Amino acid sequence: MRLRTAAVSAGIAIVAVAGLSTPAQAADWKVYGHYVTKSQCVDAGQQYVREGFNAYKCTERGIYPPWILSLK
Repeated sequence: MRLRTAAVSAGIAIVAVAGLSTPAQAADWKVYGHYVTKSQCVDAGQQYVREGFNAYKCTERGIYPPWILSLK
């Protein structure tokens, strides 16, 4: 009986450690700014990536200011 309990406890510990080592879900895109020109948006996005964000994207919308900077 003690051997079975020890084996089950070891199995639970292994599963718990494996669960902690898996990477988290990817973060969603979040809006960080609105820009008048695409070049301003790209410049700001590149600066944010240099400061530690993973990626940026500039998307166009139909109203003023037309460019939205989203970061991940």
